Amino acid sequence: MRKIKNIFSLYRLDWRRIFSNPISIFLVVALMILPSLYAWFNIKALWDPYGNTKELPIAFYSADSGTTLGDKQLNIGEEVEKKLEENDQLGWKFVTSKEAVTKGVKSGKYYAGIYLPSEFSEDLLSFINGEIQKPTIEYYFNAKINAIAPKITDKGATALQEQITKDFIETASSTLFDVFQEVGYTVEDNLVSINKIKHLILSTNNHLDQIDTYANEILALKAQLPELKTKLEKANELTDYLPEVDHLAEKLIALNTKFPEVKQQASVILTLQEKIPEIQKAGEQVAMVDEDFAQIVATMTQGIDEAQAALTIIQQVQDLLPNVRQLGNDASNFTEKTQEAAKELQTALPTIQKIIHFNLEALGGVSARVNSIATDLRLYLSNPDTSLTEEEKAAITAILTKASTTLTQQIQLVDGLINWLNQVNMNQSFDGVIASLNQTKDALSGLKKANDALLAVINQISKEELLAYITRVEQMSATVNDLVTNLLNQDITGQIDQVITNDLLPALDNVKTLLDKSSQIDFESLLTATSGTITSAITLLEKYQAEMPAIGQEIHDANTLLNGHMTEIVNGINRGAELYQNELPVLETKLQTAATFAQNDWPKVREEITTTLATVNDKVPTVESAINMAATLVQEDWPTLKQGIEKAAEAIKKGEEVVDLSDIIKLLKSDVAAESDFITNPVELKTHEMYPMDNNGSASTPFYTALCLWVGGLLLSSVAATEFYLSQEDKAKYTKRETFVARMLTFLTIAIPQALIVTFGNYFALGVDVQNPVLSVVFALLVALSFMMIIYVLAGLFGNIGKGIAIILLVLSISGGGGNYPIQVSGKFFQMIHPLLPFTYAVNLLRESAGGVYWPNAIGYIAVLVALFFAFALIGIWAYPHVEGLNKKISALTKESHFFH
Repeated sequence: MRKIKNIFSLYRLDWRRIFSNPISIFLVVALMILPSLYAWFNIKALWDPYGNTKELPIAFYSADSGTTLGDKQLNIGEEVEKKLEENDQLGWKFVTSKEAVTKGVKSGKYYAGIYLPSEFSEDLLSFINGEIQKPTIEYYFNAKINAIAPKITDKGATALQEQITKDFIETASSTLFDVFQEVGYTVEDNLVSINKIKHLILSTNNHLDQIDTYANEILALKAQLPELKTKLEKANELTDYLPEVDHLAEKLIALNTKFPEVKQQASVILTLQEKIPEIQKAGEQVAMVDEDFAQIVATMTQGIDEAQAALTIIQQVQDLLPNVRQLGNDASNFTEKTQEAAKELQTALPTIQKIIHFNLEALGGVSARVNSIATDLRLYLSNPDTSLTEEEKAAITAILTKASTTLTQQIQLVDGLINWLNQVNMNQSFDGVIASLNQTKDALSGLKKANDALLAVINQISKEELLAYITRVEQMSATVNDLVTNLLNQDITGQIDQVITNDLLPALDNVKTLLDKSSQIDFESLLTATSGTITSAITLLEKYQAEMPAIGQEIHDANTLLNGHMTEIVNGINRGAELYQNELPVLETKLQTAATFAQNDWPKVREEITTTLATVNDKVPTVESAINMAATLVQEDWPTLKQGIEKAAEAIKKGEEVVDLSDIIKLLKSDVAAESDFITNPVELKTHEMYPMDNNGSASTPFYTALCLWVGGLLLSSVAATEFYLSQEDKAKYTKRETFVARMLTFLTIAIPQALIVTFGNYFALGVDVQNPVLSVVFALLVALSFMMIIYVLAGLFGNIGKGIAIILLVLSISGGGGNYPIQVSGKFFQMIHPLLPFTYAVNLLRESAGGVYWPNAIGYIAVLVALFFAFALIGIWAYPHVEGLNKKISALTKESHFFH
């Protein structure tokens, strides 16, 4: 609850800062309105792009000299020109020469030009003479003037060609049916001649089923042509992957060569399987340590208490020494005091022995502590960069500083042991131990000196120098480990007990007879050294005691991890060994087979594929043309022929001596006008418009609305900062996530008026045709919030790189979002990324409210946008504190160029 209050507190602070500055208010209002202007200008420009095509100048010139049909003079070019004069769909300009057409188009005076040659009419009617010559229409257009104009003028030329074709078919069919009608009226006079083909018609009729079978096979073959061509295209695409297959074959051969080495390395799983009992035993040992850890902690606490008690006793002994000195001339009193001190020392002896023993054992951890320094430093050698970053140098400085403190403590501990042993070394019993401790002290002092020297030049240190230091640390760790191991192998505490019991205490008991000898004992130095040793031990014990909870937790975690998953670990090792023994040989055999194929057979297969595809590609056009011609004959001509044959055969079978051709006569005497109209327009097109849109501007509105909302988010992320500015005092009050979410709310708040302004402007200012205005506003709000969330998270997590990603998404969305053109006409790349772009679902959702909502589609688009909103919100909230350091590092690198801010 407190975090939510903090977020809204920061959110209110954001808006107070904005409203406290007129420039800030102006910029925020501008960022709300400017994206809408981008959409409105484009929508208005595309409102009716094809409504003024009559202003497009197109030159026309006919040089047609005409022709005669019987006794009738015809000039198709003149007829075409008369019809174009009545046509106002394009700006027709009638010029007087072909040169005027070509020069006008070349200069840009006309967008296009059409020229009919002098033999146009003659070629159009050439079929009458039996020598067909297709007439030509010469069409010129200037492609560089404009991208869309050639498409519009091309439609004009095509429409002209279709009109001429239609008029020609209408005239020809009318004339043909006139002839048929005349034949129908005279066929009765020619029955005798028709009898000559009677048997041919009957024979053909008897084989119609067989002919139909052949015809169906031709049509089936034609129907399969697209599938065959698609398969051929896919087969051709296969050649694009041949280099990849070659590369894969090379990898297979290389992998097969290296497989014995891989197999040998994988055999380590068998060794690991043999070590399973040792792993299980290690788990038992960890569990035992975890179980006894509380007792270890209690023992350490008891050691600290006993050490402090011993320290108190020694202090009491030191307090008695002045009295002993004052009574030095009094032998009797001196003896009593000395014996009293001896008894106190004898009482503290077990504790002193424990402390000395603990200090020696503490030295056993010196090697591990020194080695941990090298382990920590080696982490910074894994980075492939040759130089250390500032963050890495700071981390290394912290490690070296801590190492210096640790080494100082260890040296003090060794010093304390040496001083104490020197005080009790009455018969040179501890000379060897003291010598080993001095060597240990020298080694630690040398390491500390190297550590402090490296720390002094940390800003200029290189990875080579760091590696040299790590090597020295590891060598020194081995040396210290050997020295400490040698010390621990000696029974020092037993020697201490022997020296104090056999030498020191008897001397004190026999103080009267050995007064001279006991006077040589420097009790003050001995007790001072003992006190220092115990104090060092207490400091070290308290340090270890402070670390015990963390150590205990780590041991408990290790016990839980190891013993809690011991079955899975053992099963995993056994499964790995089983795979090595059973599956790996099978894989090796299959790999050898694949490599043999890649090396020996694949080159031949590749050559055969390439050669076969080249041959098929050469022959397919010829085969396709032949099949299409046959299919056209079957589809267009065969039904009529079949019907005529069937009717003729039926009529013939009605009489034995006289042929009844009444049905044929009726067919030939049919209505000329109706038959001619059917041939000219055989199919009637009935149009049903779904989700109508008033104009092109309204149809383009969803695309440009979504585009302006994305642009609005980009503009805001470029002008406004994603990082929340706070004073040093306020930074302690709020977390990074709270500032990130607060600024997120500010960005989302600005997205709302951006969506409202553009949708209200579309509807009220431009008059865009919208079937559901309320839903158009709601959908635009959802799109604006989703887009703003995506852009804010990208910019907040990755800075300028995130803004660059948002710009890349914008560029890809213009072509890959399916906004203006169907995605199917775009390239394969844009078809692939189409479902991955947020823009796709935004445009589709806005189209639903514009043309009419189809809820099964709309719900899917809404779900995607809502999912994107929450997914980016959660990712940003979670990741922001983690990537802040990386973001600052990237920002620092970009600023080094002194070009990017």
